[in-house]
Amino acid sequence: MSDFAATAQESERLQALAESYREPLSPESLGRDSLLPLADLASWANARAKPKAHLWAGRIAKDEVAKLDGPGGSNKSTAGHQLVICRAAGLPFLGEDVEPGNSIYATAEDDFDRLQWVHERQCANLGIDPQSLVGKVHLSSVRGRLNNELATFDGQGRIEPTRTFEELKDTIDATGSDLVVLDNVAHLFTGNENDRAQVTAFINLLYSLKVTVLLVGHPNKSGDTYSGSTAWLNAVRSQLVIEKPDPLDPDARLLRVGKANYARSDTEIRFRWHDFSLWLDDEMPDDYAEELAKASRAASENEAFLACLRKRAEQGDGRHVGATPGPNYAPTQFEGMTEAKGLDRQALRRAMERLFTINAIETHTHRNTAKGRDVTIIREVKP
Repeated sequence: MSDFAATAQESERLQALAESYREPLSPESLGRDSLLPLADLASWANARAKPKAHLWAGRIAKDEVAKLDGPGGSNKSTAGHQLVICRAAGLPFLGEDVEPGNSIYATAEDDFDRLQWVHERQCANLGIDPQSLVGKVHLSSVRGRLNNELATFDGQGRIEPTRTFEELKDTIDATGSDLVVLDNVAHLFTGNENDRAQVTAFINLLYSLKVTVLLVGHPNKSGDTYSGSTAWLNAVRSQLVIEKPDPLDPDARLLRVGKANYARSDTEIRFRWHDFSLWLDDEMPDDYAEELAKASRAASENEAFLACLRKRAEQGDGRHVGATPGPNYAPTQFEGMTEAKGLDRQALRRAMERLFTINAIETHTHRNTAKGRDVTIIREVKP
């Protein structure tokens, strides 16, 4: 091919490219409804990005949907109510800073009488004048009202907001609230909790409120921290989980971060329930702290007694102990054992009596083959 022919071919290619070039599409050229929302990168070049703001430091991001899950009786409702009170009063919640502001706590589980009772107790425990919260804390109960769901789904699975959702929007506007605690999801979502599309649509509906939403929920029976589709966890930006970590301590609680898109997820807070409020250990009233210390000592004594009992049981015949004073009296035999952790016989006797009372140990007639006779011994009751 000659140089002239090659040059002509290149010219034709360049002209074709020029004719195919079009100006970039813009919202103005096509109409704003024709495009997905686009970031204005030109304005980004002239402004610094800001880190994600948090309503509750490290745990609840501002203007996001978060979940608060936990088994029945773990005091999720107490937590939601106390959070909005602390926020209105400018107080930390469980030792962590909360952004001040107006909030709504809406429950489908408690009536107004119950709300008033808890509200009064929490204000008293936090040292807050309830009058100071007027206009900042907004409590709503829809218990017993029909059709509390926030949305329904048609035959094609498309979501339809309900009158209750519109009431919620109007209440947010009227109160100037930017935090809404919804208690709980079982009353407000009546779709199929295992349908990922419906769950995701519901969470997106909550995002349309353009406020921070804390959605209270329950775990399932399989041991997961939430019930239904994994979309419940995937669609929200953070998940908080309240647990009851110690079966022997009914008031102990543990809050951990199950998911956090904007913070670390390996943090936890240990606290207690007392008098319809949640307390850190160093915030407990003096009288209750004293009771708690006694209970802690008793639990330690109980565990030491059981550790001694297990050790002697491992050693076999001739090493068993009894419950009545004598050569094999358990508190006397256990005193001085490593497992007793320095407890004297009086402390071990108290532990033995408590353990009998709660049916953790029992007496049992045992055949001592070495002595050729029956003896009555103490043994641990296995759950």
